[in-house]
Formats: sequence, structure tokens, C-alpha cells
Amino acid sequence: MRFRKILALASAWVSRNNSQGFTLVESLMAIFVMSFGLLAVGQLLFVTLGSPALARSKGTAVEAAQNRLESLAVAYRQNPDGPDLTLGAHGPVVVELRNSNDNRLLNRFNVAWTVSTVPDPRAWKTLRAKRVSVTVTPITQDGRVHNRNSLNKVISMTTIFSARPT
Repeated sequence: MRFRKILALASAWVSRNNSQGFTLVESLMAIFVMSFGLLAVGQLLFVTLGSPALARSKGTAVEAAQNRLESLAVAYRQNPDGPDLTLGAHGPVVVELRNSNDNRLLNRFNVAWTVSTVPDPRAWKTLRAKRVSVTVTPITQDGRVHNRNSLNKVISMTTIFSARPT
């Protein structure tokens, strides 16, 4: 019985307020909310479309850094005190990465590296090791640093070279 009474009151209220369509305020609020949603989706699409290019660029920068670290590791094994392994800053060296299919230029980078000593927590001990940090920075055709907002492609890698115990 009580349920029927509530249902009768609800249907009476609906019949009294039986207006058709939306009010101007409701329409404006809906447009306002939708515009913010579309702006967010647009920004997401912009970032998503730039992601493959950024991933390729960062991947080639990592490849350039790894190549430099590998060449320095070979030099360390041959001569730990070689010219590229003296303490301090070295470079930059311009590295161009090209497409192997059509020889098209993919990226240009400045590759610089810093060699430092490795601290030993034991005061009486000296380590014969070197810390090498390689930084790869994208550059333009004329050699200027290539920086785009939100697409920072500077890569830094660090490793330690040490002599094998004999």
C-alpha cells in the first residue's frame, strides 16, 4: 500500500513538471563540461602522436651512448691510462645515426664523457677503477642543441671500469 502511495505522488509530480527539452543553463553547462573533456582528449592525442618519434630518438641516443661506452671499455682493457680515459671531461664528438636501408640521417648527437675516480669507503684502500659518465645530447644540422618542450632527449649513462684481479 505504501509503495503505491509513493508511486502516485511521484507520477503526480512528473505530470505537474512536464516540461519538454533542456533549459538554457543546462545546455550551457553541458557544453562547458564537454569542452574541457575535448581539450583533455586533444592534449592526450598530441602527446600520443609524438611518442613514437620520441621513443625512436631516445633509442638512438641510448645506442650512441652504449657504443661510446663499449669503445671506451675496449680502450681501458688495452691501456687504462689512454688519452680518452684521463680524468676530466672529454668531447663532444658529433655522432650521426643513419638509416641502414636508404642512408637517410635519423639523428645527430653530441657525445661527451667525463672520467673520474671511484671513491672507496675504506680510507687505507685505493681503487684502480674509473667511473665513466657518457652524456648524449641531440643537435640540429648546424650544431645547436635541439631542445623541444616536453621532449627532452638527453641521455646519460654511467659505468665503472676496473682492472681484473690477477
